[in-house]
Amino acid sequence: MIPLFVRMTGKKVVIAGGGQIAYRRLLPLLHEGAHITVISPEVIDEIVHLAQQQQITWHAREIEPNDYADAFLIIAATNDPNVNEQIATYAAPNQLVNVASHHLLGNVHVPAFFSRGKLQIAITTGGASPTLAKQIKKQLEQIFDESIAEYIDELYEQRQQRKEP
Repeated sequence: MIPLFVRMTGKKVVIAGGGQIAYRRLLPLLHEGAHITVISPEVIDEIVHLAQQQQITWHAREIEPNDYADAFLIIAATNDPNVNEQIATYAAPNQLVNVASHHLLGNVHVPAFFSRGKLQIAITTGGASPTLAKQIKKQLEQIFDESIAEYIDELYEQRQQRKEP
């Protein structure tokens, strides 16, 4: 595995499941401008609210392979491991798939991460301990407080000036 940061603006994302995990996965994607469809017979209130505000699309039913046939990213976050496995099985080889219940079934892991302006830090334990990844994230958030964003903006401006002819 290698770490990547992927520009998600305008990308189609299909999320199977409507609980807290699905909600946590969709928030940063929504923030980055992905087009998100949630498919689940039931969802938590926060997802209902996003659908009512037309920030996402929600289909209140079970997921079918046609639902994600053209998705860039598929997130299988149902409470049924068999459904999650089927999603991973039916996904095309060129699709990104994250399986919340069994990280080895997908080809994408979602790390613990945070941003401070242009600085982005992601932490993963390769699925060994998401709890440890969250603890490390909290420690790093204290080390890299909001003041680092201004410093990085200054560095960026300096770099842009040096690049000008």
